[in-house]
Amino acid sequence: MTDATLKNMTADSLLTDESAAVLLGVESRTIRAWRTRRGLPYIRITSRVIRIRKADLDRWLAQHLVAITRGDL
Repeated sequence: MTDATLKNMTADSLLTDESAAVLLGVESRTIRAWRTRRGLPYIRITSRVIRIRKADLDRWLAQHLVAITRGDL
């Protein structure tokens, strides 16, 4: 995924597991695990084609934000 692609991404952009992983800097298997175990919303286009709306990813990430406290340092 190039910088230009990232800049042109809108809230309605549909991401593959791989493109969401690149965007977040994690492995694509992590995205799949988040979908199945942690409730990351996704759209099933066909039985084998799954997409994640960028707005849903952003909202899900905000819901899973963990604040750092002094004790965590």
